[in-house]
Amino acid sequence: MEQEREGPLATLTNFVYRLIVIESAFVLSTSPALIGIFFLEQHASNIPFYGLFALFFGPAISAGVYAWRADQDVVPWLRFWKGWIESFFQTMVVWVPVVAICGLVAFNAAYADVPTGFIIGGVVIAAAAAVYGIALLVIVANFTFRTRDLFTVVMYGTASAPLSALGVVSTTLLAGAVVFFWADWVLVLIASFMLLLLARIVRPMIMQINADLVDREGHPH
Repeated sequence: MEQEREGPLATLTNFVYRLIVIESAFVLSTSPALIGIFFLEQHASNIPFYGLFALFFGPAISAGVYAWRADQDVVPWLRFWKGWIESFFQTMVVWVPVVAICGLVAFNAAYADVPTGFIIGGVVIAAAAAVYGIALLVIVANFTFRTRDLFTVVMYGTASAPLSALGVVSTTLLAGAVVFFWADWVLVLIASFMLLLLARIVRPMIMQINADLVDREGHPH
């Protein structure tokens, strides 16, 4: 019976269950933003509102990664909300500046009378901010570092595990491509899978940080 319970079918069933549950929790936690975006007219004048709605996704991303890194025996629904509540403050400290930078760049690109080179530079800065913001959310989901140390930790992590950093970049670009070539609702539909992909990609970085910056009792150095 034990072998049957741990067979391929049980593993697949458990994976699909976790996928659906984490997806449901993600949608529920971001539902105010999703509803607002649905009714909001796609116009540059609404960029501040899009930025406001984007704030909901920071804690949800961190909580989703937190839920996926748990053992399979842990209830994913409870795990997601535990991560959401416990890391809310830190995720907002990380995510608000990222959203502000991206929103400012988008607003300038839409209304500022500046050369194309400045717009391209702004887009590069916004993309870099988004990538590091997501990397910071992953750090928050996996560790309990002090907020003031997070930026140092993420710089160390990305430098010591460049493949993980490249994976975060690739995942961010993939998410942007899904929105650009299809629609934002498609990205929401596959959010749980994207969070799983992100959680797996950053494992080398997490292991490196854990080995070098965390002591044997699990406390940051």
